[in-house]
Amino acid sequence: MSTDHVSGNVEAVEWAGPIRRFVTVWYAVLGGVGAWTAHLLFEASFMKYTCNSHGYVWVMHLATAVTALATVAAMVLSWRLLRVSQGSDEAAADAGGRLQFLGYAGLLIGAINLALILLEGVYVVFLHRCG
Repeated sequence: MSTDHVSGNVEAVEWAGPIRRFVTVWYAVLGGVGAWTAHLLFEASFMKYTCNSHGYVWVMHLATAVTALATVAAMVLSWRLLRVSQGSDEAAADAGGRLQFLGYAGLLIGAINLALILLEGVYVVFLHRCG
């Protein structure tokens, strides 16, 4: 892959419109945090309902699956940032360096949030007791 082609991809991401840039860059980095927050709030608020109305625990499992997929999508976008800026120096003060840094940060943040979501999902499976 030539450097001009990579540079062109980096510039396309850097100069994209606000909505495309939000999805391409900021959802990639912060999407996992939002998904984990939504999962945590939903699970905490829905737990009492499942104690009172049995048979709705599947909704909590669905929430785990949906938020886990949203986090994986953010991680895929982060990986894509790394591919677009491949060959750039992460420490450089240019567009390629910024995308490299954000790509690595997004993968790390996404992995941590995916682990949190899955651990909360396991909590529902093994420790679902109403008292």
